[in-house]
Amino acid sequence: MKRTSSQKYRFGRREFLGISGGVAVAALTGLARPSAALAADKSISGVMPGVVLPDSARAIVEKATGVKVENVPYVSPTDTVAKLLAPGGTSRYDLMISVTEFVKGPVLGQNAGAEKIRPFDLSKVPNVADLQTIFKDQVQQRDGKTYMIPVFWGYDSPLYRTDVVPEADAVTQSWGLLFDDKYAGKTALRDDAYQSIVATALHLGHSDPAAMSASDLEQVKRFLISKKKNFRTLWTKFAEAVNLMSTGEVVAMYGWMPMRAALQRSGVAVTNAWPKEGLLIWNQAAFIPKDSPNAALTESVVNAMLSPEFGIALAKDSNYGPVSQKAIESFSVDEQKKLGLDATTRGVKLYSMKWPTDMNTWIEAWGAFKAA
Repeated sequence: MKRTSSQKYRFGRREFLGISGGVAVAALTGLARPSAALAADKSISGVMPGVVLPDSARAIVEKATGVKVENVPYVSPTDTVAKLLAPGGTSRYDLMISVTEFVKGPVLGQNAGAEKIRPFDLSKVPNVADLQTIFKDQVQQRDGKTYMIPVFWGYDSPLYRTDVVPEADAVTQSWGLLFDDKYAGKTALRDDAYQSIVATALHLGHSDPAAMSASDLEQVKRFLISKKKNFRTLWTKFAEAVNLMSTGEVVAMYGWMPMRAALQRSGVAVTNAWPKEGLLIWNQAAFIPKDSPNAALTESVVNAMLSPEFGIALAKDSNYGPVSQKAIESFSVDEQKKLGLDATTRGVKLYSMKWPTDMNTWIEAWGAFKAA
């Protein structure tokens, strides 16, 4: 299993206050720990995308553990870090799930002893033994202790309406679809500094957006401003994005795998692109805030999330990829292709989400684009 190395990052007060339009306030108010009565009923609070626990997968977790997971509103990986680093954040939540490569630096800290999260008792998480090899390498350890365990994986890509945008059009296999003047006023980005800037940078030819120089970031900002008229809107919520596509208000957008799944289940002619510049791939790991009083309950929940039953249910409901070897083996080659679970084997370039050199400047650039 992989041992983490020191990682340089910046995450200061200015950034914290600027994230996601007031996340700092939300993190400090209205999101108190569950009541003592709830705790007695075996519940934990979890900061994670809601689509991680669809009804089918939630039922598996609750049946296996007897623990209820109370979802805290989720915005983004950046927001998750902000919640954890806010005053009282290490005791306010029990479970967090977010993009491994992106959040590991801030949550682990530069050196041993600086961790904002606590190590797992692996005797309480036996299903970790069934991780696919590729995800065993993503388990985050320090000094022999395990702090982060991947629980699912996926990718972000352009989604588009095949009844409007011809699948044979080469632009459908590029992030450039979101910026193409042919679809001006009919595309949408996510209102997220990190994800939208990465997608734009990949389109502009930057092979490692997280390592961009200040001049590179300036180029990305100027390009976004030049294309601003092409965007119908910047979506912020899952349901909002799905509605934009289902009504035809937009014909292409930055999207997630479960959005594609939801739209296809509703009969909307939609698919995802396989951008030649690089598919934005990631895995999300579970970690426990350092001062959570419910670590044992949380470990039982994480163990259930590593089970093949959970992985199968999640893949069928949201199309997200299971980390369990037994789960992935339960799908045929054709089923994996249909669900998009063949991303790592189909030959497309892959780019992993990771923390930028200076997140502050990215947030400032995104703010300047929005204000332009």
